[in-house]
Amino acid sequence: MGKIGKIWFLIVFILFIAFMAVVIQTFRPVRNVQPDDVIEITGRVIDIKEAPGFDIVISLENDEHYYYINRGLQYDLTIEQLSTDILNKRVTLYAIKRWTIFTRDSNMGHVSKLMIHDNVIYNEINNDTHEKTIQ
Repeated sequence: MGKIGKIWFLIVFILFIAFMAVVIQTFRPVRNVQPDDVIEITGRVIDIKEAPGFDIVISLENDEHYYYINRGLQYDLTIEQLSTDILNKRVTLYAIKRWTIFTRDSNMGHVSKLMIHDNVIYNEINNDTHEKTIQ
């Protein structure tokens, strides 16, 4: 193998390692959420839908992000009850804060805590001031 072949191989290897690092960061599962891992988002709920995988999708007014409660329907949450409780009302979402290639503003959209006024509807954050939602 000549000098050009070794340089080419080294460049390809470095690009492969960088690509794998980005893939691992992007598709790493969300587990053991701590209070420092979330960002607070406040807005008026304009739509609530069921999504595949027992997820609940929440749309906020004037916000293009895709917010979802992962497996929310398995936590005794229902679309009907959430529609009654939070639809067209101002809520506070705590979404996972993590930079990925798809979320350059660090807002993953995975809702770890959902509150309306001072009432906690859903919470999966460990070591939080509010009690966790039990599955």
